[in-house]
Amino acid sequence: MTLQPLKRNLFEQLAQVSKALGQTNRLMILDILSQSECDVDTLHRKLGLSVANVSKHLQNLKQAGLVKSRRDGLRIIYKLSDESVFRLIVSLREVAETQLEEMQALLVEHLKPNTPLEPISLQVLKKMERNHQSFTLLDVRPYDEFSSGHLPNAINIPIDELSKNFSQLSPDQPLIIYCRGPYCMWSHEAAEILQEKGYEAKRLIEGYPEWRATQE
Repeated sequence: MTLQPLKRNLFEQLAQVSKALGQTNRLMILDILSQSECDVDTLHRKLGLSVANVSKHLQNLKQAGLVKSRRDGLRIIYKLSDESVFRLIVSLREVAETQLEEMQALLVEHLKPNTPLEPISLQVLKKMERNHQSFTLLDVRPYDEFSSGHLPNAINIPIDELSKNFSQLSPDQPLIIYCRGPYCMWSHEAAEILQEKGYEAKRLIEGYPEWRATQE
């Protein structure tokens, strides 16, 4: 094979990965798999897609080398192929946020800069820890995602159970809330609810996968 056809073949493989990423539901599947491994039924419930639809998307992602699977009894469990897939998603996010005006407008409109709901970063959180500031770290993801991995010393109250579990939270302790990452609205919703109840609540812009990436 001469160099020019080889170059074309290599870019064709790259295009296969790009094509797999070019679909909203597949990106959302990767977002969930960056939290924890899942079977098809779990992804079906979390995304509200049909089992057949989820299975089809997973096969596309698997063919592109973005996910891999293992068998657990009758269940097929899927997860990201490795951390490079998560880094690819972060890079895609960064390009969109810096280059797409509509993305920038959505972030400004919905993530509320310069308001009580403006998020803090992992860097700020680490500075608070170094300064021995007292706070409670609240993870509002589902139980299975928390069990798979979470920030140190976090407590878990899923967003749909928050209103029934205020007693677990001290009104005298500041709260830092996180969920799946920058585009997860659960931390935003939780911060609004808790601020209305009189809690000092801030949300973390990053999620568990971003924190995990800093530990490598």
